[in-house]
Amino acid sequence: MLRWPWSVRHRAGDDVRTRVVPWAVASPLVVVGVVALLHRLVGGPPSLQTLLAALCGGIVSALLLLLLAVQSAERVDEEGRERQERLDAALRQALHDPLTDLGNRQLFTDRLQHALARRGSRGCAVLYLDLDGFKSVNDTHGHAAGDAVLIEVAQRLRAAVRPEDTVARFGGDEFAVLCEDLSDDLTASRIAERVVSSIADRPVTVGPDRALGITPSVGIALARDEGDASKLLRRADAALYRAKEGGKARSELFDERMQAQAVDASQTEVDLALAVEQGQLRLHYQPIVDLTDGHVQGVEALLRWQHPRRGLLHPGDFVPLAERTGLIVPIGQWVLREAWRTLSEWYAREGDDCGFTVSVNVSPRQLAGGQLLDAVSAEQPPGAAGDALLVEVSEELLVADANAGFSTLHALRMMGVRVGIDDFGRGVSSLSHLQTMPVDHVKVDRHFIAGLGQRRQDEAVVAGIIGMARSMGVGVIAEGVETPEQLGALRRMGCDAAQGFLLAHPGPVLDLDRALPEATTGMLHEVLDLARVDRAAQEPVLARDSAGN
Repeated sequence: MLRWPWSVRHRAGDDVRTRVVPWAVASPLVVVGVVALLHRLVGGPPSLQTLLAALCGGIVSALLLLLLAVQSAERVDEEGRERQERLDAALRQALHDPLTDLGNRQLFTDRLQHALARRGSRGCAVLYLDLDGFKSVNDTHGHAAGDAVLIEVAQRLRAAVRPEDTVARFGGDEFAVLCEDLSDDLTASRIAERVVSSIADRPVTVGPDRALGITPSVGIALARDEGDASKLLRRADAALYRAKEGGKARSELFDERMQAQAVDASQTEVDLALAVEQGQLRLHYQPIVDLTDGHVQGVEALLRWQHPRRGLLHPGDFVPLAERTGLIVPIGQWVLREAWRTLSEWYAREGDDCGFTVSVNVSPRQLAGGQLLDAVSAEQPPGAAGDALLVEVSEELLVADANAGFSTLHALRMMGVRVGIDDFGRGVSSLSHLQTMPVDHVKVDRHFIAGLGQRRQDEAVVAGIIGMARSMGVGVIAEGVETPEQLGALRRMGCDAAQGFLLAHPGPVLDLDRALPEATTGMLHEVLDLARVDRAAQEPVLARDSAGN
């Protein structure tokens, strides 16, 4: 199609100009010809004056036609421009993140597929990253601060990678980088190191007088022979998870070992989804011993999985996977049902003065969601058994998500459920949070118990926790007790109770009359010097009897 020199190429109005302008230019001559023909037919040849008048009229008509054509073309151009801008905006919105202006998952996946198709002998890699502990930024400082962090991280990512690399935000605090045309495998690792440094080395300013230290974890997946974009992303995600397990603020390269673990995790996820409905889960009970008189005051319910092929699995073999996939929620509901059933049976057999408690661990997903209170109340038995459940949460979880966690724990206590803090002492502000936590007891982390008698600093930490807890009316339980020396030290410090392999191993069935083996009972009498306690308790009675005689 003809493009007029005064028009912008590809303008929609060119069609109007192409059709109208030639007729407008030729119209004066057409008018003169028509007038001359009519005069010839009517009364002979026209005069020069008549022809000039006809020419002037044709010129005026041509100018009017040109004016209308220009106006129509401009209007069509404007409508076309607005339509194109709307299409461009819609396309950009569909392929870009509105907050950071980075590409989104769809754009990244499309470019990754093209990169895999044309890479040839050159390398290609995907960097998958997220921000460590980003949820606490939103919870503690607000979503505006979280958005400021994401925008700043996006800018630093652009600056850290090469100009030809593609940076995208997948949602939340997850980002991805596509590195093409790599000369060797080390180039991707170097880019990942620059990414970690660009974010971790400088705090992110989120207000006039507030800056936050942010660190990323990065997973790297190199494209070998495969051309599957989704598989490469899954590998990068698996490497990211390994980087977080390794301590965060670092990068990890996917290897074949991770591939085998990813396949195993995928199969485990399928099996775990069937474990609840097929009755493969078990609860094993470990006694908690009162260090005053050596009696068993309660038990901790520990989750086990009786896998049909792999045998009895401990929580470390499947709970992290359950957390990531969300399967921990139905598993946690099953644990609560079993704990209530056990309490109902014990109290029905022993009576309301039984006094036993059952402790169950609650995961971050259970505490963060709204299902925990419903799961507790759904099976809660009446009477004393309904007041004997003890829910334990990790201190790290409460510190990271204090507001939501505290409100849920307060609600549990209103329902008659006791609350404990597990792994106490590992949090960044343990003692300062203790006075505000709605708890009945704390469990000293086994790391400090293992150091009793070996490291003075561990003894100081344990003594400090016990002293602070006792001053606030909070009970203290030591977990992971494995030697008589540890038990004796805890006794001298005034610890309330203990559990561990020294006292009893977890078992599937607990007989309340024989909760502890005979060897443990004898050892308790020796370590705790219960014979002396018994004599001291009997002396006032003997004195009264002598006075009566």
